[in-house]
Amino acid sequence: MKTLYIDATLPLRWGSHPPVGIPRVETALIRQALRWKASPVGFFIVDKWGHGHTLDEAELAYLRRLVEGELPQPIGGEGSSYPARLWKVLSMIRAAPFACGREFDRVAAIFLSGSEKRRGIKFQLSKTAIRLFKLVKSALRPSRLDTGDPLRDENAICFLSSTSVHELASGKLAAKKARCGIFTLMHDLIPIDYPQFIGPHHARGFVRNTAWQLENARLLLCVSKYTAERVRSHAMATNPQRIPEVAVASPGAFLKEGVADRGMSAERQRRGRKFVLYCSTIEIRKNHILLLKVWHRLLPLLGDRLPTLVLCGRWGWMYEELTAFMAEHPELGEHVQFRSGIGDQELAELYRDAEFSVYPSAVEGWGLGAAECLDFGLPVLISDAPSLTEATQGLMPTLPARDVEAWCAAVAKACTDPVWLAELRHTIASRYRPIKEREFFATVLKHATALGLGHVQDAVSSEAMPQRVRAYG
Repeated sequence: MKTLYIDATLPLRWGSHPPVGIPRVETALIRQALRWKASPVGFFIVDKWGHGHTLDEAELAYLRRLVEGELPQPIGGEGSSYPARLWKVLSMIRAAPFACGREFDRVAAIFLSGSEKRRGIKFQLSKTAIRLFKLVKSALRPSRLDTGDPLRDENAICFLSSTSVHELASGKLAAKKARCGIFTLMHDLIPIDYPQFIGPHHARGFVRNTAWQLENARLLLCVSKYTAERVRSHAMATNPQRIPEVAVASPGAFLKEGVADRGMSAERQRRGRKFVLYCSTIEIRKNHILLLKVWHRLLPLLGDRLPTLVLCGRWGWMYEELTAFMAEHPELGEHVQFRSGIGDQELAELYRDAEFSVYPSAVEGWGLGAAECLDFGLPVLISDAPSLTEATQGLMPTLPARDVEAWCAAVAKACTDPVWLAELRHTIASRYRPIKEREFFATVLKHATALGLGHVQDAVSSEAMPQRVRAYG
């Protein structure tokens, strides 16, 4: 009988700041695994040399608080002094049992410096101070006791996070010694299929990581049918002699469920103007430039009837066209807002209070932000990226990602036709079926049973898995 181990490397490296995208999905998986009591589940982390380490009780307690959102985060802090914010960040680093990754450094440096675009001397100095403190802490940390490496256990089935796949695929010696059965989540193949949207260095690493997964994983769980089709096709083209099992485990959205667990005000906030929301990383693939062109065209036509466009998300890469367009059209400054560095509760309030949402992304593996809209009952205009239709269950208006005229017409209708928006809200209320965290986790377990987890299969069956998971998982 084999034992299931869940890799917690990604949330522990991500650190205590609001998870987005892939970290949000893997955090939800770990949260449900920690809550699940039907049969034993082990948790481990993969170090930078590719060795696995089972978490001890103190590390598990920290992980539980981390994924439940109970730890301080480097957000807010308006009005507090720089020393006070620095002390908060350093205290968070000191409390963590493992070193947080570079994304935490960047987010914390934004919190300290106020530079949302990750630029400027103050941002660089803040990031340097954080990394120096991490180096000192690492040097002073006592040696860790050997708690066992599930990667070397032939009776183990290990879920590997995307972070650990990267470590193991980087040529680490420990990767050659893995004896366990491995399964992973495949979020997309965008860097392979659409390299024009990704930095060259990241694309090369992604190609290497994907090749490692195809060679070493026994099961690839894909977040959408679209991604599963692309993974099967890529596997057949690259190594038809060694194609892992490919299955689908759609992750849902999880934000509303997580915020509800921690408590959220039911009252809409009083805001000066109506607004339209787009929540995603600000980068070229997400196609923000189309929205700026739409708002620029509609402003003289609709005037005060045109809501403010709120672009909520972290600044990523290749957004120069976006900032150039804003500089060329300063009149948009009063009608477009960029929001970064906010927590889950504030994000949930934006979803709740928005008039409608837009999601014109050129390509997606799943479409987490679009699914989040429907979780909050918020109508969303989506692009024709196949996974977005899948994430919104075919219920929302779909427009060509590059057709500015079509988006102008749809946005104008949403701004001026309250009956249409009401019909879309009714469609969500009556036909949308949200995927709960527990259902996602149950689907993952169901597929993992094929790798020899007999005791897990019995436990899943006895837990009375929801009918929709049994039928559609």
